[in-house]
Amino acid sequence: MVSHINKVAVIGLGTMGAGIVEVFAKAGHEVYAVDGSTELAERGKGFVTKSLDRAVAKGKLAEADRDATLARITFTAELADLADADLVVEAVPERMEIKHLIFTALDDIVRPDAVLASNTSSLLLTEIAAGTAHPERVVGMHFFNPAPVLALVEVIETVLADPQVVTAVRELALNLGKRPVVVGDRAGFVANALLIPYLARAIALYQTGKVSREDLDNAARVGIGLPMGPLTLSDLVGLDVVREVCEVMYDATKRPSDASPALLKQLVLAGRLGRKTGRGFYDYAADAGAGAADGTGEMTAAAAVVGQGELAGQLADLLAKAGVSVTSIDDPAADVTALAGSPLVILAGGPDAGCDACGGGECATADDDADATDCACCGDDAASTWFAQVAAVLDERSVVLTTDEESEFALTGTLSAQVTVLPLRVHLPTKGGQVAEFGIPLGAASQQLAMVRATLAGAGFVPVAGPARPGVVVDALLFQHLNDAVAMVDSGYATPQDIDTAMTAGCGYPAGLFAILDELGASAVADGLLEQAAIDPSIVPSPLLLEHAATGEPFLA
Repeated sequence: MVSHINKVAVIGLGTMGAGIVEVFAKAGHEVYAVDGSTELAERGKGFVTKSLDRAVAKGKLAEADRDATLARITFTAELADLADADLVVEAVPERMEIKHLIFTALDDIVRPDAVLASNTSSLLLTEIAAGTAHPERVVGMHFFNPAPVLALVEVIETVLADPQVVTAVRELALNLGKRPVVVGDRAGFVANALLIPYLARAIALYQTGKVSREDLDNAARVGIGLPMGPLTLSDLVGLDVVREVCEVMYDATKRPSDASPALLKQLVLAGRLGRKTGRGFYDYAADAGAGAADGTGEMTAAAAVVGQGELAGQLADLLAKAGVSVTSIDDPAADVTALAGSPLVILAGGPDAGCDACGGGECATADDDADATDCACCGDDAASTWFAQVAAVLDERSVVLTTDEESEFALTGTLSAQVTVLPLRVHLPTKGGQVAEFGIPLGAASQQLAMVRATLAGAGFVPVAGPARPGVVVDALLFQHLNDAVAMVDSGYATPQDIDTAMTAGCGYPAGLFAILDELGASAVADGLLEQAAIDPSIVPSPLLLEHAATGEPFLA
């Protein structure tokens, strides 16, 4: 095989291919930039030139360096021009028949020692390589969009590949200033195998109508801290591309989480492919990016915060700063009768919301009609705990927000069925703000939901509303995403370190999935998944996750 890679060719000059051309040319390589016609080659030249001009305008590239970069690139429509290329990178659409035609043609054009690479994001490299005369020289070199910005390059080796070729391509990626991860040939590789099921689950949740697109995106962007929400990201990638990768992965795995949601298929058929067509999940010509499914409401004038600890104090302070008249009760012995008629009551944790020995009454849940008064551990005293006393004075004039499962259990059997109870989960702040999400139970009045949303927004939170089910929106997205990563490690395909590199360098995550998992704790994630599995049997915690939960061992050293 070739001992030194200098002259490089890139076939396919769409956004991705043009970006790869720019990366090689900036690094000092002579580059042949090829597309199927003179017009397409000129269009590709326009993409590269525009990107370089943008870098000059931002002060990131000198004009002389721009000119030198362009001088290294030869734009052409002829594959025959690639006879002296040391490396050819194919970046055409994800169609196996197109790739086979290109690689078969290259067999008769390039030198026998030249390396052939595919930028495929999902197709099997082994199938691509098997159609060539020299499969040992074919590898994957998967860049991420935008190629000049994102650092990850997945180097995919097949059982047919020459190890020296794999090593040479990995070293080349390092010389380009990239962060390569070498992996085997599997549908989706690392980044897409984790990203695409996450996007598909989010689209499937949006498809149910139980969460607005803005709330879904804010749950990920603000609640988890990701660069953008799943619907915005899908629009950026291209809904046709997301669907194609879904279909490739589902064909390989047959996992429901990999299947293309019906709504995604419909949008693609309708030509709504995202940013590149001006419409996808969002309308980029008309949308202001605002609006919520629950309508516009007014903040409550008065609220009560019952509980002890940091969260109770935070909620009381923020509501007061927003102009709400706040009644704070942090003493279990205090008189709670004044809470009667309060329009908003927040139960924010306290020592009497169940006990440690029974997990807030979990021992009673074996009974079909169990409630707090049946708790075998707490006995009849559960009915007179702090939050149960609060519940006894409330009626349909109040909306109750519960910040934990213990307080929710304390209300069972003591609170009037006419009172609206919404689970409230306040997440840690991220760069984008702080999410306070609330669950929407069946029968909840839209006016009450709008009031809760407006009040949380007024207090400085980013409100997110979703189904009143385990995980609501944020953890429903995050925990299954983390579980997929653990399952990938358990399969022996990648290490936690490689996965974190893939997600940070390739998808722009501020922290890797295993860094997030270790911060949350395997036990908390496993418990959350088991709760979600109670209503969705397709959710199965990875055995490796359960093992780490049992031992308390972190995934990263």
